[in-house]
Formats: sequence, C-alpha cells, structure tokens
Amino acid sequence: MERFNVRLDAQELREKFFSCQGRLNRKPFIMRLLGAIVISTIVAIIFYTLFYSVLGSKQVADGAAIVISIIEVVVIYTLVVRRLHDLGMGQPLAVLYLVIAILQPFFFRLITELPEDSMEAQVVQGLNLFTMLLIVCLMMIRGKRGPNQYGDDPLQKR
Repeated sequence: MERFNVRLDAQELREKFFSCQGRLNRKPFIMRLLGAIVISTIVAIIFYTLFYSVLGSKQVADGAAIVISIIEVVVIYTLVVRRLHDLGMGQPLAVLYLVIAILQPFFFRLITELPEDSMEAQVVQGLNLFTMLLIVCLMMIRGKRGPNQYGDDPLQKR
C-alpha cells in the first residue's frame, strides 16, 4: 500500500493550486476544492480569533478574514479554469465565476439590508445559486476524452 504523502514544495503547491494552465479531471478538482475550503475556513477562524482576542479589533480581524477569503477565491478560480479546460471550454465562464465570487461579500451585505422579496435580493440569490450550480456541474461532468487545445487528457496519463 502506498504511503500518503502530504508534503508539498512551493513549486508543486503553485502548480496544483495557483496555475490556470492545463486540465484537471473531477477527482483532483473535488479533493483540491474541498481541501482549499476546509483549510481556508480553519485558517480564517484561527486568524479571526487571534486578531480579535489579542488586538481586540473586529476591523483587523475582518481584514484578515477578507485576505484569506481572497486567496481562497483565487485558488478556486484556478481550479475552475483548469476544470473548464478539461471540458474544452475557455475562461469566460471562469471569469464570470471570479467576478461573482469576489463580489459575494458585498452581495451578502447588500442582501441583509433589502426586503427578502425584492428584485435585488433575488438577483443576488440567483448569482449565488449560479456559482454553486457551476461547481456542482464541474464535479459531475466528465471531461473531454483525448487531448484538446488545453493539453492532454489527465486520465490518459495514468
């Protein structure tokens, strides 16, 4: 049985989580996505708690959480781009995802100040639903077989 090795060097980390080049099939997409979400959530909670309890400043704690969230959005964006590449699609859909993901904190702040049945609140909820459905579809749809303009089929490399 092969030993599980979690050690990543900087180059490997950059290639796996911060690169928009190449293709990514479903299993690594799901594993890296869940890993990024779990790790960023834990780090955000730790930093938020430390900054809030040590400095007593909610603004500094919020700032730290925002920085971590931005890094998480960038990581997820690169995963989405490479997953779309596996499906033979370009970056426009990923850029739309990126814009919505970056604006989500502002959307949530906006939505709390609006009546639940207002048109604006429904648009915000629709945009959030779009990003969730995109991620679910990327988890479920099999990539194009064989090489495409974005690289070789990751499943054929095995």
